[in-house]
Amino acid sequence: MLSIGEFARMAGVSVRMLRHYDRLGILVPARVDAHSGYRSYSSSQLPRANQLVALKDLGFSLEQVGSMLNDGLTAERVRNLLEARREELRTQLASDTLRLARIEAKLRLIERGSIMSEYTETALPRLVLVGITATVAEMGEIENDIGPMFDRVNGAIDEASADRTGPGVATYEVAGEGMRVVVGEQVAEAAVPAGLQRIDVAAAERALVTRLEAPDLSGIQAAWQGLIQEVEGRGLRPNGAGREVYLETPFDGPDASGWVIDLQQPVA
Repeated sequence: MLSIGEFARMAGVSVRMLRHYDRLGILVPARVDAHSGYRSYSSSQLPRANQLVALKDLGFSLEQVGSMLNDGLTAERVRNLLEARREELRTQLASDTLRLARIEAKLRLIERGSIMSEYTETALPRLVLVGITATVAEMGEIENDIGPMFDRVNGAIDEASADRTGPGVATYEVAGEGMRVVVGEQVAEAAVPAGLQRIDVAAAERALVTRLEAPDLSGIQAAWQGLIQEVEGRGLRPNGAGREVYLETPFDGPDASGWVIDLQQPVA
């Protein structure tokens, strides 16, 4: 038999945690002295201790670990549990990565005071798109949705074997207390691919335009804020849906390295 200290050393846990596992009924001593309360363990309990530590390190709660150990762990059950946990961790990692990118973007936004962009006043042509629309409560919601929206649009276009005649476009316009978002592509055929709709974007006689060239999209909010500040600085006001025209994206081919986007705001 092993003392609690010896077993703790063999299992790679603390004596305090062994006592905790005993109280929870997850890993109880092989023998407890009736008079002294001295705990002793058998070396045959080490595999259970190893499973406990491994599952706990993977992020399972002690309640989950106890249930799994008591039910008997088949290889298939372990694999299913680990696959489910893997997906949870992947989702969490993606969420944390996005959250980190937003924080970094906010820091750049706060520090951007002296960063200058070039602005051009011009007219915007009428566009005819095939695409989809969505309404969101705030712009933060669209960050996770706009990529899949473009995937859906381009998947339908590819399935219909339609030829694109220009870059992809997204537009943003206030709709009540929310924001109406349009995602679309310019195609040659008059027919609308299944699952999409025809969307007319009105021409604008006057607009202020700037270009974002960057390896990622973390600076796009700062670019839009700079554009709107320039609009107000010129004594103008936004007048219609703002456009993002995706001239280049990282998905355009093996030579593509980043984003080139024209931000266009109709003004009056």
